[in-house]
Order: sequence, then C-alpha cells, then structure tokens
Amino acid sequence: MRAVAGGAGGSARDHAAATIWNRFAIALLLFAHALAGAATPATLTTIDSAFAARSDWNAAAPPADGWEPVPVPDLWNRRWHGFDGVVWYRLQWDEGQSLQNTGLLLEYLNMAGIVYVNDVLMSRDESLVEPLTRAWNVPRYWELAPPLLRAGRNTLLIRVSGLSEYTPGIGKVTLGPVATVRDMYDALRLKRHDALTYTFAINATLGCFFVILWLLSRREVAFGWYGLSALLWLGYQFNFISTSTGPFASNRTFAAVNGAFLLLFAGSFTMFVLRFCERRWPRVETVLWVLVALALALLFALPPERRDGVRIALMIAAGLLGLAANVLLLVLAWRGNEVEQRVLSATAVVYLIAGVHDLLVFRSVIIGNTYYADITAFTNTLCIAGVLAWRYTRNLNRIRSFNLQLQHEVDAARSELAGNLRREHEIEMAHARIGDRLTLVRDIHDSLGSSLLGSIAEVEHAPEKVSVASLLELLKDLRDELRLIVDSSIHESTDGSFAERLAPLRHRMTRLLDAVGIRCAWDTAGLDRLELPSNRTLDVLRFVQEALTNVLKHSGADRVEISLHCNADGLRVEVRDNGKGFGSDPGQGAGTRSMQARAQRLGGTWRSESTPGQTAVAIVGIPTTIQDRPIQNSPIQDSATQNHPI
Repeated sequence: MRAVAGGAGGSARDHAAATIWNRFAIALLLFAHALAGAATPATLTTIDSAFAARSDWNAAAPPADGWEPVPVPDLWNRRWHGFDGVVWYRLQWDEGQSLQNTGLLLEYLNMAGIVYVNDVLMSRDESLVEPLTRAWNVPRYWELAPPLLRAGRNTLLIRVSGLSEYTPGIGKVTLGPVATVRDMYDALRLKRHDALTYTFAINATLGCFFVILWLLSRREVAFGWYGLSALLWLGYQFNFISTSTGPFASNRTFAAVNGAFLLLFAGSFTMFVLRFCERRWPRVETVLWVLVALALALLFALPPERRDGVRIALMIAAGLLGLAANVLLLVLAWRGNEVEQRVLSATAVVYLIAGVHDLLVFRSVIIGNTYYADITAFTNTLCIAGVLAWRYTRNLNRIRSFNLQLQHEVDAARSELAGNLRREHEIEMAHARIGDRLTLVRDIHDSLGSSLLGSIAEVEHAPEKVSVASLLELLKDLRDELRLIVDSSIHESTDGSFAERLAPLRHRMTRLLDAVGIRCAWDTAGLDRLELPSNRTLDVLRFVQEALTNVLKHSGADRVEISLHCNADGLRVEVRDNGKGFGSDPGQGAGTRSMQARAQRLGGTWRSESTPGQTAVAIVGIPTTIQDRPIQNSPIQDSATQNHPI
C-alpha cells in the first residue's frame, strides 16, 4: 500500500507556504517546553528571503554580480529552468548587542553544498560535482557561539550544487534558542532520515522472512509476493537514506535504477493484492508485466542524459499503479467477507492520502521535499506483517486441527484394522487346522489306506497264501507309516530345526534297510539352522520315505546314499542307489508321480536318472528360511540311540 515518493527535490516559495506538518511539529515542541516549565514560548527566527546567484561547477567563491531576491525555501527550477550547476544563496539576519548561543537549523539543501556563517566554514559535503553527494534528505544543525555571531548584521552563505531534474534548492532556515532548535532538528532528522533507516531494516527483515516462508510453503503465494515487494521497495527506499550514488557513476543512473525498483515494486504489490484477496486475472496480469518489461527496456536503452523524461513518466506510472492497487484492495476486501482483508484495507486509506500527497510533491504542485509514503511505511509494514502472520497462524491452526482429526481417524482405522486382522487370523487358523486335518486324512489315506487296501485285497484274493511272516511284515509297514504321520503331527506345533524332524525317519529307515542288507549312508549339511513349515517338512520327509521304500521293495540294491544339503540356493534332497533302475516306463509309477507332485508343491525342481547299477531321484532348489539358533545336541548324531514307539 505504499505510494510513490519521488526523487530528491522541492522547495517553498515563502514562509507562509511552509508545510502544515512542519508547523505542527514546531507547535508540539513549543508545547512540550511549556509543560517542562518554560515561562514563555521560545522566540524563533525564520529567514524567509535571500539573494541567489548562479555560478559554474568549479566556483570557489560567490560571483560579484547577478544576485536576485528569492524566497526561502527556494526551488530554483521555477526561476532558472533546466539549469545544472551551482547556485549561491546569501541569507542575512540581525542580532542584538547581548549575544548568546543560538541554534541554526537548515531543513535541507539539494543536492550537495557548502555552508558559511560570517565567512566561517560550517560544513562541506564530500562531492560537489557529479556524482554529487546526496545530502537532500539530511537536515543541518549548528550551534552558533558569540565569537562567531556579530552584533547587528550576520550572513549565512550557502553554495548548492544541483541538477535541474531533481528539484535543487534550499529548505527553510530557522534560528533560536539552542535547546528548542536542537529539539526541532532531532524531530526533523527522525522524520526525514532516521525513521526511514529503521523502516529499511524492518522491511529487509520481513521481506526475507516472508520469502523464506513462501519457499517453505509454496501454496502461500501471497507471502511470496509480499516478501518480493518488500525487498523491491528496499531498492527504491535506498534513495531516502543513501548519501552517495554507490556503484553508479552518476545520479542519473542511480535515479533510473531507483525508478525501476519502484515500478517493479508497484507490479509486485499489485500481485500481492490479487493473491491476498484470492483473485487470479491471467490476462490483466500478463498485460501488466509486459508493460513493465517494455518500460524498463525503454528506460535502460536510452543514454543516461536522455533518461530523465522517461524516468519521470515511469515513476508517475508506478505511483498511479500503487494507488490503483490500494483502491483495488479496498474494493475487493469489502466485497468479500474475510476479516484480515478488511483489516488490511483500512490502512490503505492512510497510504492513499500519503501517496497522493507524494505525487503532488514530486510534480511540485505541493512545494517541499518531504515524502510521507515512506515515513508511514513503517505502520504499513507492521500491519501487513501482522495480517499475514495472523493468516499463517490461522492456517497453521487449521493444519493442526486437521492433523488431530486425521490422527483420530487413523487410530480408529488402525483399531478396526487390528480387529479385522485378528478375525482374519482366527479364520486362517481355523482354515489351517482344517487343512492340517485334511492333510492328515490324505496322508492316512495315501499311505495307510493304500497299504491296508492292498493287503486286504491280497488276503481276500488268496488267504491261503498269506503266511505269518508276510502278515507280520505288513503290520510293520503299517506301523512305520503311522509313526511317520504321528512324528510329523507332533512337530507341527513345536519349534525345532528340520534336522530334529528328520531324525526319527532316519533312525527308522536305517534299521529297515540294514535289516535287509542294504547299506545306508546319510550325507547332511546346513540342516541345524533350517526351518520349514510343517506341511513342507512333511512333503520332504514323504519324498525321502517313498524313495527309500522304492529302494527297499523294488531296486534290488545293496547300497543307498541319501543326501540333504541346505545352502543359499535352497534345499537339495537326493536319494541314489546301485539297483536295477526304473525299468522301461519310470514315469508311470504311482510312487514316482507322488514324488513329482511333492517336488511341485515344495517349489523345487524334480530330477531323476536311471541306468542299471545307478539310479537317482532328487528335488533341488527348495526355497528355505535359515534361522540363527544355538545348537545343542545334534538330533542326527543321537538318532542311532533313539527309539520312537507309537
């Protein structure tokens, strides 16, 4: 909501045209002294007229002729239009016979100069030629002691170096009691320079803060535009606190850059107003930035000596754009129902007044060089920062409330999910028990059932051929089948390695093979830390049992080797004998088909080979899980001494 404040310059025609603000400041100071105990208001002397004469840039002394009477404050463009150079001012006043310390206040001189009192040098600016010292916004104060003052006529001589496009001249001159004039100087310096320095620091801090805030939260676009506009305003505001042109070779270049910052600020502030009021006007925004880019390109394409006309037009356009943005803020805020928009729009009225005043001063419609947009920018900055902080806090509270609500919903969903998982686990356990029962039934059917049915059929078909020995052998086979099923069922719900579950089968099959004269060799590796689910363990054990049963009943071998190796590639199970082999059609046997089916269920690869004197069946690459567990007594080592009755 800052409006334009122009470049250096401006002066008053006479004392009666002095600004109301300066009169008000003096009145406040006098009133303060009266409250402090002053018997009567201090007498102040204002010099409201002088003589002026033009000179060249290098003049070390005032000219002898060419002096003209002028009012004080004075703006020499009104008299010598387009004059760049040096003007000497001679101001005089009378002192009585009783001399005392007197305060002398010069409101400003524009742009650089030298000050003498009764031919005594009081101050001299650093650079009196281009680039000129930028002293236009700094008041001057001196305390004049009686040795310097004279009874009767005293002379104040001021040499001013100035450029016509920056409203050169001098401001009001006041003399009076030291304390009173010093207080006036302090108030004037605070208003014209120090307050602007404080505002500069605050704008820099808040601009960086809101830019960082936008970088952290890209959705808060209004924060980003405000931060950018605050930083761009610093480039323009530097005009009010800088006493030199800095890196630039001349005041013309400095002023062009300063005007560019003002135009960019006005564009960015307009974008802030639109985003703050939650508006998007793509076509208007595009036209705005195209015009800004063209204006800046034209400004810097011209040589420095021809930029002033474009710069002045550009700054007026920027000021009007800033005023339009404030009017737009008022309209949009009061059309909507957002409290923070209306709060912020209330400050727009103040800055509309300040902006109009500064435009009139810039165009010398109002005589002076005091600009209020930048002075009142302190309140503007704090108001915008407060409103944006309020919006950010409100959004943060909304986020926190949303997070709390979301947390409650997540907790409820987690509880519901936990309940569903428990129910699903119970269902899976029930299915597992049913599956285990079906597996048990299938194993009984496949092993005991087939053996019983075969034996029953044999007895029924030729009961006279059934001997006691064959019947005993049948019962032993049934017993071994039942033991294997019982062993697998016992290990189903207990912890233990695969080796512990293998031990009973190894012990039993070794005895059976030894009993018929078949030497049995077991080669195991990596089984102590191997764990398989119960159904997979049973499939592996069934595979070994069926393979050894085939060796026992059909192979005619006298040696068999059983190999079980577990490594990173999985579990490998192989049974190899030196019998007669499968015969002409090995793939059609029920035992072979059963072993192939188990290999498929285990996720391994079935392999077989058969030649007279060398037969092998194997499952390779069975997926496994290896658990680290302490190894106590190896069940394989102790298997020879174990006995597992039914």
